[in-house]
Amino acid sequence: MVDTLTVHLSRGELHEVAPATADFETDGPFELEFVNHGRAAHVHVHPDDALARGVSVAESNLYVETESTRVVEVAVPDGPRPLRGTLDVSAGYGATEASVDVGIVQAPDPDLPVDETLAEPSAEKPSGSPVDALLDEESLPVLGLGAVALLLAVGAAYAIGDLVVAVGALAVLAGVAVAIYALVAE
Repeated sequence: MVDTLTVHLSRGELHEVAPATADFETDGPFELEFVNHGRAAHVHVHPDDALARGVSVAESNLYVETESTRVVEVAVPDGPRPLRGTLDVSAGYGATEASVDVGIVQAPDPDLPVDETLAEPSAEKPSGSPVDALLDEESLPVLGLGAVALLLAVGAAYAIGDLVVAVGALAVLAGVAVAIYALVAE
């Protein structure tokens, strides 16, 4: 179903432009419906620069007969979403004007297929020993990097022989211990 933005013309005064809403939002092509309540009028439709990047008005200069309704298609090609801008409508060769804030939003996905296995709870991993958790293929790179960091820290502490470097090596050792605990606790 196509959304419709209704604009009333000459409802109270000659060439009066009165959109049915000040803010219009859609996810695709829509129609501009001009309902003329008075004498015939020339109407001009102009999207601002921001909105013009995402919409194309089929007929921007039109003539609406006395006491009649005229529909104009507005195409919304695929493009970036969301998009906001202003649609300006004037009547009587610019004598009166009104603006509508228009938002083009992303269309909701119609029906996403859902795999039946998602409805069933997943089987939990069998619990093993902490050593099994450490030797898991996801844990081995972490253990390798921890061992390298520990060797570098101990080597630097031994080579330099300074108390500050030894404290740094202990900090690295504590970090490796925390990482191993986190792997086992998983």
